[in-house]
Amino acid sequence: MEEYRPIPFQEVMDRMSEGDRQEIEEGSKRILEEEEFWANLPEPERNKRLERPKASYDVDTDILWLKNGRPTPRSCEIVKGEITAFFESTIWYPSAVKIVRAYGLLGEFLLPNLCKASGSMQVRYGEDGAVERSLKLENLEVRYESLSDYLWLGNGQEPWDGAEIAEDLVVSYAEDSRIPVGIGFFRAAEIIAPVLASAHPSSAGV
Repeated sequence: MEEYRPIPFQEVMDRMSEGDRQEIEEGSKRILEEEEFWANLPEPERNKRLERPKASYDVDTDILWLKNGRPTPRSCEIVKGEITAFFESTIWYPSAVKIVRAYGLLGEFLLPNLCKASGSMQVRYGEDGAVERSLKLENLEVRYESLSDYLWLGNGQEPWDGAEIAEDLVVSYAEDSRIPVGIGFFRAAEIIAPVLASAHPSSAGV
């Protein structure tokens, strides 16, 4: 039996194709840049991505913002004209999400007793009172699970990994780990529903 010999990392790298090696090196470089970026921030700023997201809503424009309080100088559309992710200035790390047509899009999911469901929504009932609502359009996918209070908004592409904007709020990326394809949000109704309802008192029966 041949004696086991651990293979050095460099030897593994040498056996890879040039493209695979470059992808690993670029990924390692991004991780080091992120670590250095966060290490150089004051602790209160570092902790903003660990706190609950700040929700704000403008009833006149029907725009909802979910932010962690960090700068938002760079942006990338997830769904054209409707959902946009914003990022830190020096690293590709999310700091906010903007949702246009928020009440019209999310009201029937997060305020089902107050907003009339559209004919396009699919509703599935599960055990223990679970309800899953979903909507699929050409370039937009929305899912909401009532028991977990989990909301997914995406463009239909498969998510591979993600980065948190704030507690329970994640931007998910495509396989390249750079292009955002959606957002996942636990405790979505807990945070978003009161903001939408207070801005639409006639719908909320206030």
